[in-house]
Amino acid sequence: MVEDITIYEVREPEIAFPMDRDKFYDEQIKTIKKTGKADKIVEVVAVLLFNKDREIILQKRSHHKIHNPFLIDKAIGGHITYGNSPGYTVMVETVQELRVPSIVLRNEGDFKKTYKLLETYLDNIAVIEELDHKIFELERVIGGEKYSMPHKVHLYIGVYGGATKAVDREASGVLNYGLDILKKEMDAQPQNFTGDLHFYLKRYEKEIKNFLQHFD
Repeated sequence: MVEDITIYEVREPEIAFPMDRDKFYDEQIKTIKKTGKADKIVEVVAVLLFNKDREIILQKRSHHKIHNPFLIDKAIGGHITYGNSPGYTVMVETVQELRVPSIVLRNEGDFKKTYKLLETYLDNIAVIEELDHKIFELERVIGGEKYSMPHKVHLYIGVYGGATKAVDREASGVLNYGLDILKKEMDAQPQNFTGDLHFYLKRYEKEIKNFLQHFD
């Protein structure tokens, strides 16, 4: 099945164009092996999702996954289909990844108002805000090999208080971690976690702590 995702040339990072997902990765792996680095940027969303007990919700990726199989990862992430917005993509991905509907908000002010309004409904819906958007070099394991590729990341953070369920073949399970316990486990066994998760938790440690103050 053809899936046109949103791509940019490294030399022209503001001009988006569609490209079949499989073709993109096949091409980029060949380019990296030949030149040592990728020449295109893939646009993605990533969500750091917490419950009201301040535990982060993670998923263990299925062995069926081509990218990062078996590894523990953020609960929600995905490519942006060409023509779709990041916010729309997050709402689709929360349903596809966790069977959870979501409201996606543009900033902390809107999040605070919505969280206060919907706090008693969090068993049924996730409330998510945009945290940042930048181009980062992120690591993917594909076919047992590690590849560093530039990603145009739209990073979100949110809260959900209900039950979660892994989607068949998409994930082996859903896990809840306190951040202190997670840090110890990631330090002891870093190979069990995706490069994405290592990167986001380290780079945005301060922002995550500030976000969790909403639940004091």
